[in-house]
Amino acid sequence: MSDTGRAVVIGASRGIGLGLAGEFLTRGWQVTATAREGADNEALKALGERHGDRLAIRSVELADLSGVEQLADHAPIDALVIVAGIMGPSHQRAEQATPAELGALFWTNAAAPIALARRLLSAVRRGGSVVFISSRMGSVTLNEEGDRELYRASKAALNSLSRGLACHEARAAGVGVLNLHPGWVKTDMGGDDAPVTVEQSASGIVDVVSAHFNNPGQRFLDYTGAPLAW
Repeated sequence: MSDTGRAVVIGASRGIGLGLAGEFLTRGWQVTATAREGADNEALKALGERHGDRLAIRSVELADLSGVEQLADHAPIDALVIVAGIMGPSHQRAEQATPAELGALFWTNAAAPIALARRLLSAVRRGGSVVFISSRMGSVTLNEEGDRELYRASKAALNSLSRGLACHEARAAGVGVLNLHPGWVKTDMGGDDAPVTVEQSASGIVDVVSAHFNNPGQRFLDYTGAPLAW
């Protein structure tokens, strides 16, 4: 497989997702990028003006996964990249959480990405990858601080749920599964004190994705390619 191909980036309206769409395009990939507002997203429209017909913009709503099936029309997909993450309630405490808060957090960060990947797996080419933007904070082994417990739990749930996808559907299809930590990135969620820029994170992630084509199995890595403990 060459260093370019077709990437589908779910959640490309801003931040890391937008950065990834731009990085793939800069490297010559064909990109399908999704945002809730679709082609009305101003940042994606600007990318389209620079890169022309190599960018297709589609609307996907994670709340009900409407519009997902249309993305299969862009097969064969070399890299299906799912960027979905919210911090959850500000209190971050299990005993204070409501069912609605937990439902929104775990649906967005864990269940919806897996459901979406399963719907589109048949469109990913053998030797390609499904990429989940996870977090080092989803590692149980590396959790020495114990802070942000609800967010950590939601990312740990993503890692756990993705194991089922990797062991069953992806393995049989010859598709790799990458759970990637993007770094502590300067985004709305990461804040201004974060040491990694969106551009640095996106460049590293695309390097890692490109390096793992035709390499089935599941890996938990950071944006530099370093392995992380589950």
